[in-house]
Amino acid sequence: MGLPLEGIRVIELAQIYAGPYCGLQLAHFGAEVIKVEPPREGEFLRMRPPISRGANSNFLMLNPGKKSLALNLKDPRGRQLLMRLLEDSDVLVENYAAGALERLGLGYDELASRLPRLIYASCKGYGTDSRWARLGAMDFTVQAAAGIIDMTGYSDRPGVRATAALVDTSAGMHLVAGIMAKLIERARTGRGGKVEVAMLDVCIPAVNGMIAAAMEGRSLPRLGNRHPSACPSNTYKTSDGEILIYCLTEEHWRCLAQLMGRVDLLSDPRYRDHLSRYAIIDEVDALVGDWTAHRTRDELVEILLANGVPCAPVRTIAEVAADPELAQRGLIRDAEFNSQTVKVLGSAIRLSGADPDRAPTRVPQLGQDTVDVLGRIGVGQDELETLRREGVIQ
Repeated sequence: MGLPLEGIRVIELAQIYAGPYCGLQLAHFGAEVIKVEPPREGEFLRMRPPISRGANSNFLMLNPGKKSLALNLKDPRGRQLLMRLLEDSDVLVENYAAGALERLGLGYDELASRLPRLIYASCKGYGTDSRWARLGAMDFTVQAAAGIIDMTGYSDRPGVRATAALVDTSAGMHLVAGIMAKLIERARTGRGGKVEVAMLDVCIPAVNGMIAAAMEGRSLPRLGNRHPSACPSNTYKTSDGEILIYCLTEEHWRCLAQLMGRVDLLSDPRYRDHLSRYAIIDEVDALVGDWTAHRTRDELVEILLANGVPCAPVRTIAEVAADPELAQRGLIRDAEFNSQTVKVLGSAIRLSGADPDRAPTRVPQLGQDTVDVLGRIGVGQDELETLRREGVIQ
């Protein structure tokens, strides 16, 4: 069975994370994704230290299944070649700084009239009508602007950012969703249009509870690993690590109390419900911590799961990286780059009927597909040699 986006051509003018992650997902869905990169160095992330196996490992993770066209868009001839390529393409994905493509004559307003079927998918840090529209944005800076850093940490110390690229990947998937919606609409109307995703906007649903509290005049302190309304809910030390236990319901609490051998607490009015226990939260956490401290982390996981109490082991990144489920579920795959085996990202979306063996397995070297891609729009060998000699392509 074919993949849903077979026959769709995507031009990726994107760098670092959110845009390339969007392109990666489209490639997993079967689209032909042509990554346009500057000659010599390629996109920003490709050769950014640390270099592993000839490229940055994050670049390798994000770019399997794509084709690389090394094209100098600062040269008018490079832009002309891109326009010819876009004439037979379905989607343009871009996440360059605000105004960068407009200065090259490649903004949405410039392309929409010439290419009415093109879907122009743009990911920025902030909305085009935001007062911060021209402010540079990365995952970490948007976490600051969205209040996420303010929410993290403990009450007696400053908040911290998440080192995981949560905003970038979420923005990339929001862009995928918008593209899919536009493809459906185009099938009905024959016209493309613009999809815009702002990284700051993507954060708002994730922090909606805190925003609602602020709008109601409530101030919620930093809670570390505690929950604002469930108790007990925290990370607890074990004999060999830590475990997170989350008593969402009263039934969870009753079960936990029985497992701890403290059924007496169930008739104690101070432990009657979440609100009562929250008033003595340090005492509650100490009781749970005393119970977990004498058992191993994985032993506790088995006990709690067997009794229906939500929990999870607090794993190290090294443990996650060594988890065989990553390969089993296709989340991390083997691919080829420069005649070497490298690790790349799979897709968290599993489609019925999709052949897992057809997942993207090649990371392109810079300009590896330039001749093939330009040949399809009629660029002959003599012109290719001239363009390469004059630095327009690689």
